[in-house]
Amino acid sequence: MKKILLFILFSIYTYANTQNINILYLEQVIKKPPALSNIIEEPKDSGLRGLEMAIINANKSARFFNKKYNLFSIVSKDKKELIQAFEKFVKEKNSFVILNVQDDLLTQINNMNKNVILINSTNQNTYFRQNVCNDNLLHTTPSNAMLYDGLVQFLIKRNWKEWFLIKGNKEEDKKIVAAIKRAAKRFGGKIVQEKAWSFDTDIRRKAQSEMPSFTQGEDHDVVLVADYYNDFGEFLYFNTWRPRPIAGTSGMTPTPWHKVVEAWGAAQLHSRFEKKYKRWMTAKDYTTWLAAQIVVNAVNKTNSLDVKTNLDYLYSKDFGLGAYMGRPLTFRPFNGQLRTPIPLIHPKALVSTSPQLGFLHQITDLDTLGIAKYEMKCKK
Repeated sequence: MKKILLFILFSIYTYANTQNINILYLEQVIKKPPALSNIIEEPKDSGLRGLEMAIINANKSARFFNKKYNLFSIVSKDKKELIQAFEKFVKEKNSFVILNVQDDLLTQINNMNKNVILINSTNQNTYFRQNVCNDNLLHTTPSNAMLYDGLVQFLIKRNWKEWFLIKGNKEEDKKIVAAIKRAAKRFGGKIVQEKAWSFDTDIRRKAQSEMPSFTQGEDHDVVLVADYYNDFGEFLYFNTWRPRPIAGTSGMTPTPWHKVVEAWGAAQLHSRFEKKYKRWMTAKDYTTWLAAQIVVNAVNKTNSLDVKTNLDYLYSKDFGLGAYMGRPLTFRPFNGQLRTPIPLIHPKALVSTSPQLGFLHQITDLDTLGIAKYEMKCKK
């Protein structure tokens, strides 16, 4: 009886002295363009589940240190609802917000300049790494510049330097095209021909007749595809005029994460995720999982919820996140981008991981991927 009483008293004391760390997750649901092909849809809860698993795992050990991580998630099409949730959360003196939002809302929230750490976990627009210099905006997903630097390094390494670029006409396609052209200039590739896919039709039954004639032209080593929504890219396989490899948004693809990434303990992470959620861990699941891991790592190290204290730690040499990538991940101090290797995959295997051997940098070879300090349009 005495032992039970002591246990109850200890539990009450522990609960009363528990440090609550609140994390807000905002996801902006968007209306996607009509699909022009039989693509495999991304799970509707992609992103949220990775974050959720990270919080559950963190709390298993956090309770021994009188800490508790609380996740508050708002998933909505309504920007006003998301902004109101953000303002309320910050007003209550909370410090950590993880974002899965589009360009307009990310800009709006960032410009509010609240005393909070914002972690962009899914938006790959290079603009936010080159033109935005707020210390409190961090990025756990690679930018388009990082992804396509990683892809182009591989092509240059293989001496595949001449490319036929086929591009879509949507805004996301244009961002990818810009990243490919930047990488070509940076590493010595050449676009020998460029065509825009402007057919607003279902290509499924016509690919065998349409694609060979569409892809005639200058000789090239690789067909590069910028087709974010997979309207036409998947139908280039075996249908090009010349028998050439396909890369970009189809074929060999640069990605933050994929089922086929298995080294450095990644297979165990996949296994835990699949056991819990009965599906694969997507790239968005991984980058939001990373965002939560960063919050947990920082708070456990600093034992503080103060924004400046945690940012000082995250930008310091003491920070290094183990993330199943074979090396600790750190932040670039000039733009808040998490340095991370880039897996190059096709649907059933890992082809390679960039940075490629031989691409050197005075600080770390990871800085051969993405926006460099001299490319910044703003200064911290």
